[in-house]
Amino acid sequence: MLSAILAVLLAENFLYKDPATDELIRAAMHANYELNFDESRELTRRLQTMYPDHPVGYLLEAESYWWEAQADPENKAIENAYYAAQKSAAEKGLDALKQNKYARIETLSYLASSYGSLARFQLTRKTAYYSALRAGMKALRYARQVDQIDPNYYDVYAGLGAYNYFTAVLPAVIKPFAFLIGVRGQKDLGLEQLRIAMDKSRHSRTEAKIVYYAVLLQEKRYPEALRLLEELTAEFPHNFVFYDWISSWFEMQHRSPEGIPYFDSLARRELQTSRLEAQHALLKEASFQHTLGRDEDARQTLRRLRSIPGTDRLIQEQVVAVEKALR
Repeated sequence: MLSAILAVLLAENFLYKDPATDELIRAAMHANYELNFDESRELTRRLQTMYPDHPVGYLLEAESYWWEAQADPENKAIENAYYAAQKSAAEKGLDALKQNKYARIETLSYLASSYGSLARFQLTRKTAYYSALRAGMKALRYARQVDQIDPNYYDVYAGLGAYNYFTAVLPAVIKPFAFLIGVRGQKDLGLEQLRIAMDKSRHSRTEAKIVYYAVLLQEKRYPEALRLLEELTAEFPHNFVFYDWISSWFEMQHRSPEGIPYFDSLARRELQTSRLEAQHALLKEASFQHTLGRDEDARQTLRRLRSIPGTDRLIQEQVVAVEKALR
């Protein structure tokens, strides 16, 4: 009888109800969005030490490698580190379900997130539709269990919304295969779930915004997409990956000439607070100038960049790449 009572009590052991733990989770997430990987991994190691049998620290570690892969896409070591952390998160989640030590709904939510993360990585970094769909189906299975237990557990709505929207608008080449394995989304439902996640979720609001940005691009609602992306840039000013997304925003609309003054203005603003972000903005400006055949302007922009004190490996490598292209 006592063991049964303890099992029930432990099953209601939500991590977020401990303020110190919730603060650690939020701090690690914020560090990831700011591309502060040293801080993020120090925080995730603390979570892993505190909760070695819970997926939270391992999932947040995997997310740090996803963001690092966006910043340094050719680095195979980062890719391998992502897969290892994601695998640990999934295994810890499955074991935690068996042990019934933590709140089941929370564990299921983290399992859904771990497989959703894998689906996103396979799609964005590998363009591997088959493995992305398989991971997405696993994420969906756990997210639906959460939704059945508590329809107001909004942290799974970002994943549910992403699944419902994007599987409903799959490219024609993949649709027949997706249908065969049971992938059938509902576009309008996905949009509504994403809006709810952006407004009401506990830990997934930023993730929902990022997914919704991709939705706005898919819908060709470009002005709204840029406004949302600029909101994210303002909230996380050190995330230069957003500059890549802004650059793509101009390119997909064939508006590259407008990208030059945009990034020039951004560089001037960033120079007041962050020299590295100013350098990243100038890199984008130089790239647009080269694309448009304005190579002397690009060289001048790179000279401006080099005159700013301080740099990092990624900037140096990209400067060298642009300079080679200008020869």
